[in-house]
Amino acid sequence: MPETHSFGRREFLKTTAAGTGAIALSGLAGCAGLGGDEPSGPLTVAVYGGVFKEVLDEQLFAPFSEEVDYEVESEASPTAEEALTQYENAVSAGEAPVDVAIMSNTGVLKGMNSDLWHLWGGDEFENLQYISDGLVKETDDGIPSIGALSWYINLVQNTEVIEEPIDTWQALWDDQYEDQLGLLSYASNSFLLEVTATVHFDGKEILDTQDGVLEVLEKLEEVKPQANFWYENEADFQQRLRDAEVPAGMLYNDVTLVMQDEGAPVQSNFVEEGSILDSGHWVTLASTDLTEQAREFIDFASQPSIQDRIAENLYTSPTIERQYSEIDDDMYETIAGPGPGAAIVPKYELYVEQEDWVKERWNEFLIE
Repeated sequence: MPETHSFGRREFLKTTAAGTGAIALSGLAGCAGLGGDEPSGPLTVAVYGGVFKEVLDEQLFAPFSEEVDYEVESEASPTAEEALTQYENAVSAGEAPVDVAIMSNTGVLKGMNSDLWHLWGGDEFENLQYISDGLVKETDDGIPSIGALSWYINLVQNTEVIEEPIDTWQALWDDQYEDQLGLLSYASNSFLLEVTATVHFDGKEILDTQDGVLEVLEKLEEVKPQANFWYENEADFQQRLRDAEVPAGMLYNDVTLVMQDEGAPVQSNFVEEGSILDSGHWVTLASTDLTEQAREFIDFASQPSIQDRIAENLYTSPTIERQYSEIDDDMYETIAGPGPGAAIVPKYELYVEQEDWVKERWNEFLIE
């Protein structure tokens, strides 16, 4: 039975080198910085590891370090659950192991419940105006998180086995795909509850009650004959997809595009009813004494030109509104399909407010 925690979405890309320590990116000595006061130490930013970190070092951290007169460090982050435990202990002690971090949506909500994040005012950022609706989390007390990047979960296939695009979630219930699909194995990373609610009910509102969740799970039972493989680690499904051992399933669009670049016979399909749109957010620890430097970094990362560079190099989706992006139409369609407005956005609060109950019901669903 799968464990009930979620693996980092880029676990498969992590390398031994990337998983160790931080990379220091020193600013140019004597150049005019964006801030005024001399910081008391390097600004440390935790991001996903592996190739993801390597690309961000080049496309985000290096250009930022050229504009400031202080040191910036990128650090490979542990899983969200491990990071939250570390941050909670640190904030309670008035310490900051990192100043800024990319955090999942559920991680942001859990951190808010523990008062882990510094709260910003909307007028503190010049580039917040470009960020898409829904990617700036606002509360009555301030802004705890701002979208760092987004990604889509699509339906994918090995084109040597399946020629016609699988571009509808109805395929999960279609017996022509019996024993052929690889599916993410957690409720909180597959978001199959939201998919089922969208496709077979009147939308995600049915997930507002426990009875509604149980009704959705009952419908989801019909997917199990098509599932060959419930996977925790993307690398396991990647290999089986490439080898046509499991010829289709659900996978991150950016991961699949990287596989294509490597020559694998795979195809990523944006889904008629809406692909799943997930995202990572910048959060700043409440215990940091580098809030001005953190603000400068997040504001820099929110610039349309920087968002475009990250998206083009990682195949992720920019967090800025389409009108502000200069990515050409073909590339934008490749990485974002019809765009955020057509996507299924997960009901993240379900996995925080009823975390234990949902995990129990999901595990029962998998093993029955």
